Amino acid sequence: MNMKAKQKTRGLSFIILFCILSVVLFFTLTNTVAADQTIYKEVTVKHGDSLWSIATDYKDETPRLTKQAFIDWVKHENGLVRDQIVPDQKLIIPAKKENK
Repeated sequence: MNMKAKQKTRGLSFIILFCILSVVLFFTLTNTVAADQTIYKEVTVKHGDSLWSIATDYKDETPRLTKQAFIDWVKHENGLVRDQIVPDQKLIIPAKKENK
């Protein structure tokens, strides 16, 4: 096999390997994100609720988080910029879903 054919084969092998690794990484990441979304509880905000009161209500289910860490997690995961929440708003919280 001449030198140009070897280089062409190596280049093609590299492209195929890169494509395979990209597909594997894509599926790994999407499965991880999907799994994370299914293990956390979703709560509906009621009139009078605040992030602080929700953190207090779920403190027994999240003993390793301080209230402020709980609030920061909820804000980050739900895309909240401020602490303001409204009735009927759905929030993902760092408490595990009950198995049904």
